[in-house]
Amino acid sequence: MKSALKNLLRPHYRELQGYVSAGMEVEKTDDLIFMNANENPHELPGLAGYNRYPKPQPPELLTAYARLYGVAPQHVVATRGADEAIVTLVKLFCEPARNEQKGEAIMINPPTFGMYGVDARAMPAQVIEVPLLREGSTFCLDTDAIIAAADQAKLIFICSPNNPTGTSFSHDEIAAICDAVAGKAAVVLDETYAEFAAQDSMAERLEALPNLIILRTLSKSYALAGMRMGCLLSGDTAFVSLVKSKALDAYPLPLESINAALLAIAQKDVAMSNIETLIAERKRLEVALENNNLVKTIFESDANFLLVEMNRAAEFVKFCASQNLILRDFSTKPETQNCIRISISTATENDKVLALLEAF
Repeated sequence: MKSALKNLLRPHYRELQGYVSAGMEVEKTDDLIFMNANENPHELPGLAGYNRYPKPQPPELLTAYARLYGVAPQHVVATRGADEAIVTLVKLFCEPARNEQKGEAIMINPPTFGMYGVDARAMPAQVIEVPLLREGSTFCLDTDAIIAAADQAKLIFICSPNNPTGTSFSHDEIAAICDAVAGKAAVVLDETYAEFAAQDSMAERLEALPNLIILRTLSKSYALAGMRMGCLLSGDTAFVSLVKSKALDAYPLPLESINAALLAIAQKDVAMSNIETLIAERKRLEVALENNNLVKTIFESDANFLLVEMNRAAEFVKFCASQNLILRDFSTKPETQNCIRISISTATENDKVLALLEAF
């Protein structure tokens, strides 16, 4: 396997014989009779087509993702949201702890998305934390510390825009980290909220940065959270092939989710219009929150949410819950003390947040 990431993988994955599902054997056409997958030939009423397994990596879906994100189809792995990609990468790169030995490590930059650490500890693998640096109403990467600690980690997870802070990080800075840790670690850039940000994706740099892996999802920007559809992007085609053949379940993608993803991507103009509306609401809510005496800091956000530092944060979250409005409480976490996260919603629901804050 010719791959820039080869030496970073757990050794047994290099030689592992992956499972070849029936859906991988031949291309389905209308004139073929399939009796190779133990499927039920009798469809149930109203469920036409669901008696057959879908393709594990449907070519039409890979092509749609490729066009959407500006890469070639051979650089795309379709996954169940970004979450499946995260757990798959940890499984591929990090040797778990055995007996008294410590498992191989990932690196995260808290405050950030919690699933990176959860998936690593479930292996179990180590989690190295290089916290973000707070600068007034924003955060930044501690680039020197990330590079200095790279010898200890196989994967470096960077979320940009970051959850829960909403911070976007410089592409040049991320590229510098990739260059500095080449041969030591892969950099996993989670672009879940990229459509809400001013800067574009780093997908155009994938081939120039062979240790860069990008995660995308349709959950947020394309309103498809209920279908669990996303993808992994890599410029390393040998690595992409390995992920497809050795690391994923035999039939990972439900047919209904595949069809929903294709339909959502085909409605890109509608999705982008909705994103513009959400961004406008985010800015409106930010201005309104600035006028409340309980609010101390509204962190700069490039995502579809606001992280807000305020007095009596936990109490306000409970008060809102008593009024049938649920917010996310980050107030007890060390890096986000006294903070709550507000997901941007409709104008009416955003106004309810403001009204409840006044009532509180």
